Order: sequence, then C-alpha cells, then structure tokens
Amino acid sequence: MKHLYRTALLIALPVALLLTGCTKDFESINTDTNKSSADTYVPGYNLTRAQLEFTGNSDFSYETWRVNIIYAGMMMQQLANTGWYAGDKYIQNDAFASAYFDVAYRDQVKYVMDLLEITKDKPLYANLYQVGRIVRVLIFHRITDLYGDIPYSEAGLGYYRRVFTPKYDTQSSIYADMLKELDEAAKALDDSKDKIGTSDLVFRGATNAVTLWKKTAYSLMLRLAMRLTKVDAPTAKTWAEKAYAGGLISSNAENAYVAHDAAGGRTTVNRNSNILSGEWNATGKGEVFLSKTFIDFLKNNNDPRLPFMAQIHSSGNTTPAQQVGMPNGYDQNGGATDITHAANYPADVNNYSTIRSSVMLKLAAPTFLVTYAQVELLLAEAAKRGWSVGESAAAHYKKGVTAAMTQLAQFDAGATLSESDADNYLLAHPYADATGFQQINTQYWVASFLDWYEVWSNWRRSDYPTLVPVNYVGNATGGKIPRRMLYPASEASANGTNLQQALSRQGDNVFMTRVWWDKP
Repeated sequence: MKHLYRTALLIALPVALLLTGCTKDFESINTDTNKSSADTYVPGYNLTRAQLEFTGNSDFSYETWRVNIIYAGMMMQQLANTGWYAGDKYIQNDAFASAYFDVAYRDQVKYVMDLLEITKDKPLYANLYQVGRIVRVLIFHRITDLYGDIPYSEAGLGYYRRVFTPKYDTQSSIYADMLKELDEAAKALDDSKDKIGTSDLVFRGATNAVTLWKKTAYSLMLRLAMRLTKVDAPTAKTWAEKAYAGGLISSNAENAYVAHDAAGGRTTVNRNSNILSGEWNATGKGEVFLSKTFIDFLKNNNDPRLPFMAQIHSSGNTTPAQQVGMPNGYDQNGGATDITHAANYPADVNNYSTIRSSVMLKLAAPTFLVTYAQVELLLAEAAKRGWSVGESAAAHYKKGVTAAMTQLAQFDAGATLSESDADNYLLAHPYADATGFQQINTQYWVASFLDWYEVWSNWRRSDYPTLVPVNYVGNATGGKIPRRMLYPASEASANGTNLQQALSRQGDNVFMTRVWWDKP
C-alpha cells in the first residue's frame, strides 16, 4: 500500500503543478497537457487518484475542513465551536460554502472521467470501466446533494469533447442517470474478466473485488433511492426493491472504505484525522468540540459507543458520565452569547468533550464510503414503508444498530463492541413502529459520524433527528439550518449563462434554497 501511494504521488506531482489557478476555468481544468495517449497511459492510476481525492486529498484538504467539518458537522449538531467555524451559527462564508464545488471538478471529476474515456470499449479493462462508473456516481452523488443542479453530463469533457462551459443538469435528471449507471455497471461486472487489482483503494486487490463492487453499487443504489422518498416515493420504491434484489453489503467485512496510510504524509492520511488531530490538530487548539445534542443523546441512552467516541478535551477522560457536550450557537466574545452563559458551563471551555482521537482520528483511520450499518437502516425505513426488502423494519433496525456499534472496531481494535453489547442496548431501546422513522434516522445520524456530508443529506431527506436550530446574531438563514451549499462566485464569469439557467430553475444561490429531492 505504501509503495502504491508513493508511486501515485510521484506520478501526480507533474500534474499537480499544472492544476493551479482559477478553479472554475474549465478549459485549463479539463485540458490535461501532461496526459499520455490512451494506448500508453496506465488507467489504474486514475482510479487510485479519483478515490483518494474523493476522501479529501486536495491541497490543504480545504473542502473537507470547510464543508464536511465547519459546515455539515456543526449544522448537524455533532460538533460545536465557539470561534470562527461558520456552520455552528449558520454564518455565510462564500469561500467555505463553495469549497467542495471548487475542488471536486478539478480533483475528482477530472480523474474519473479520464479513467472512463481510457477504458471504455476496451475488453482488457472491462471491469475497471464498470468500477469507474460506480466511482463516478459516488463523486457526483455528493456534489449534487450539496449544491442541487450541477454540471454533470458535460462535466470533465473539456479535453475529450472541447466542452469548456458545461451545462447544469437538473438534479432530477442527474439522479435518473446515476441510478441507471449503477444498474448497468453492477450487471456488467464479471468475474471472468479483468481483475481490478491494487489500484483500487477500496477493496485493495481482494480476490472477490468484483462481487464487493457489485454489492457496493446496489447499496449506493439503495441510498439514492431513499433520497427520493419526499419527491417521488413510487420511484424510490422501485429502485430500493431493485437494489435489494441485486444484493447489498451484508456485513461489516464488506464495508466500502479507503484504508489510509499514516506514513505517506499529507497525500495519504485520513483527511478528517489530519485536520482534527494530526498535522493541524484542530481539536488540540480547542476549535472543535462534540455538541451537547450529540453527547446528550449518547449519554441519556447509555450508548456503549460513547467512551470510544468522546473524551474530555483537557484531561482525555473517557468516562461516559463525565462527558459534557458543548451547546451550539455560543462564542467567547464576552456578550450575551458568550459560552459562560450556557447552562452547566464547566468553568473552562477545555473541559467540554471532544472526539477521542486515539480511536476515531488516527491518521491511518479508514474513510467509509458506504457501510453495512447504513444499508440496514435504510432497509429498515424501506420496510416500514411497506416495501419488499426481505425482513421487517424491526429486524433490519436491529441489524443496522448492531453493525454500527461493531463497526467501531474497524477504527481501532480496542474499540471492539460485541453483538451482546448491541443486544443489551436494543433490549433497553427496542424498535417501536410508532416512532420508527425517528428511531431509524436518528441511528443513521450516529452511524454516519465523521461523514457529515451524508449525515446532513439524510437529515434533509428524513427530517430526523429533530434538531433545535440556533439563532445567532448575524446568521444568514433567520435561525434555520441551511439546506444547501453555495455555488462559487467565479461561476458567474466562467460559466455564467449555464449558471443563470440553473438559478432560474432551482432558486437563488442562498443557503435556504432546497435541492430537488428536499421537499418541505
């Protein structure tokens, strides 16, 4: 693995030098002057690069810090901050809110589109091509969930089609195509064809990688299907049932994740960990705490995950009873919203809880893409809706909660929880159909910890858990939790006509404009 990363880095350096400048200059972004011909280029490198970039490998990881942590993690009240982290208080920072859009096209879309163009219609790369289609869906799925209408069908085609101002596709058409792509790719994967190999950072040359990618495709299909429950329930049902019939991730051993390398420097380490406890050590500076909402839920329910997820910032104490979550919406400015005015303030801000770095924030920690816990909790909701997904909502819920608890061992062997631990928790907190939607999606909120992009998207879709917004002075939303991120200002000049068409369909480029699937 280390050799692979270092080789990829050496190959990447000449390319990286060419990727500076305006991030939305589509001509320079999509014209790869360092690219070899399709006959000599090694396509596996593009898969490696696309997957690694998806985990937040950009320069300074600024999209991970700005969108995943500063906005989504804070807005979803798993994190809290008394300083400059805009998402804690719904303050508008255009550069932060547009960061993912800025980075994704340059550092993710580019490489996956190169991969697809190089491998398309080449029997030598039949399976690699299908995996590329699935990774492309992963990439665009996140971008469109954050922003709504985005460049999709023409994106990344500057070099190949001379399309430098790609149109913005509607989110409804993007979802339809992504579902189609997953269906076709899963069906086309074939064990008798090429081996995907170690260029795949997700399944890392596993002998059953083709089967695992099929399951990942159908599991991602399930997630996309459930996004449609508010806007098009019949279509959601059709695709959720198709995903179930296709075969889903069925154990934590099949979780789709990128295993990071702590020895490779900024290029290969886990990006959340790099920011929160590694090179930059945001938690060590007292910038990131665990929210009172999150800590109280875990504490009040005697959740066995709590001592592995949280520690007191100043002492490192992991005793559950001693954990104190920081309320969102406070500062340290000496006024009415100063943290010293919060109820049960512990006299020193450093005595609030933060993330337990020795378990959750190792530099070699995995970045999870799609998990068994998420799959089972989505199936639980599908079953509650009466759809044909095998077992009852209660049975899927039990499997989902159990998987989420036992999954912690994949962060650190010392964080191993047994199925008995989960059974005891479920005995004390049994599934109840009357509150099923709330229970299922609140557990999804916990199970997706650290992937705050996904936490925020599922919250917007499901409206659970029930979060009480803050109304900090000067916020941009009237005291409501934002519903989308913001397009970059540079799009107005670089791709203005297409941007304006998107705004005319979708609504103003503001936090409270909902994306297509996020209906009130």
